[in-house]
Parts: sequence; C-alpha cells; structure tokens
Amino acid sequence: MFPTISFAADISSLQREMPIWAQQRIPSITRNALNSTAEDAVHAEIDKIRGVFDRPTPFTERSVVFPRNLRATKDHLEAKIMLRDEASGGVPPSKYLFQQVYGGARRPKSFELALRRAGVMRPDEFALPAIGFRRNAYGNMPGPTIVAILSQLKAFSEVGFKMNETAKSKRRKMVERAGKRKGRYFVPDEGSKLRRGVYERVGKRIKAVLIFVRQPTYRARFDFGQATEAKARRVFAAYWQREFYREMQKATSQTSGPNSLGLGLSGPMKVTV
Repeated sequence: MFPTISFAADISSLQREMPIWAQQRIPSITRNALNSTAEDAVHAEIDKIRGVFDRPTPFTERSVVFPRNLRATKDHLEAKIMLRDEASGGVPPSKYLFQQVYGGARRPKSFELALRRAGVMRPDEFALPAIGFRRNAYGNMPGPTIVAILSQLKAFSEVGFKMNETAKSKRRKMVERAGKRKGRYFVPDEGSKLRRGVYERVGKRIKAVLIFVRQPTYRARFDFGQATEAKARRVFAAYWQREFYREMQKATSQTSGPNSLGLGLSGPMKVTV
C-alpha cells in the first residue's frame, strides 16, 4: 500500500454566519482551497526530500504527486497527495522509499534478484557499491555498469533476452577493448582471499565494484506528511479566504443593491491533516 496523506476542512462554525449565496458556494470554495493547498503540499514534500537525501535523482524528487483522481470535489471535500506507485521499466518510489518512510530492512533491487537467479549471489546476500568505485552524479552505480556486470556474469534471465555474453561475443569484445583498457567483471571463487563481491580486472589490476553484505536495515528518516501538515495549517485559511472573496466579487457584480455582501472570517477554523 503506497503512503498517502489526506486533509479535509471543517468550516461548520462559519457556515451559520454566511448569507444564502455564500452557503451555496461553500463546496466549490472549499474544493478550490483544498486543491491549492495540496499543490503547495507537493512542493513542500519535494523540498523535504531534497533536504533529507543526498543528491536525490530527479525521479525521486518527482515522487510526490497529486493525481487528478485524488483531488477534492464539491461532493468529496478531501484532497490527497501520494508517493508515485508506478514507474516505466523500474521500481516505483512508493516501494523504494517505503523503508525511508517507515524504517526496516531493505528490499532486494532488480539487479540483485538477477544475480541471485544466476547463482552469482546467495539468496540472503545484498550488494553495496564498493568504496572508491566510480558512481554517477547521484551517488549510484551507473546504469551501463550494472548492465555490463549482468551481461558478463550471464545474469539476464528474461526469455529471449540477448544481452548475456556468449563465448564468441566475449572474445570479440576482448579484442575490441584491448586498446581501450576496459575491465572484465568477475566473482572470486570460494576460498579466495578477496571478500565476496563483484570485481573489475583491468590488466593485472583488480578493483572491487560491489561488495556482498547481509540485508541492510534503514531507520525512518523521511517523515512523509510532516511537511504537508505544516503547509496545510499555514496556507489553507488564506486560500479559503481568497476563494471566498472571489465568489463575493462575482455575487456583488450580479446585484444592483449596495455592496453589503462583505463577510470576515472571524469564526474558528479547523483543518485536519
């Protein structure tokens, strides 16, 4: 179940003070105020992500969304924001951020499952980038490196997938790369002095790429919803007043009498998050 944050407004104490025209417009006024608040909440959660995580990817920054089906309507005065639960060809943020929100043991990544299926990793092992090995701008193992590792270790298991190296393609690549000093990836044999993991061999030089470890455990550090609650309490009343005065201006322009439609929001307002 993906995490969602919802908030609703209770303005019953104000409704009794309002003229008929205003009472009729309360649902649309509140709907617009809730949706504007939710849009602000999305940006607040994104700012929180940028502050909590070290160099989050653009996809992670965009993980908090306010889909159309979760917007408030006149008949359902509640708005919800959520962590994206879909991803094109990858793991959705609602899954890989789950442990960051609630804490707990990390789930295996796709490439780890592939290495397990291929027998490269044990069922209880997880992989961490080795200290000093090159990473991308976001601190992660570069995608092409993961692909090369899976290919050379014959870990692509999808039916019809053609990226596993054959003996012939391996020889051809070794010739093509001879002058480019490209590395070969391997896993040490049992009994080796090298720690279990994936290593890169370039000539006579061997460098650790991935180290196999026990299942990592995360502490909860992304308090999803805290920024939303704080933002909602700051901005909802202002948005509601803005929408109210817009409706008041419309009503005023439609009347021929004196401008006697003004109404202050002096009553108590309760916002639940």
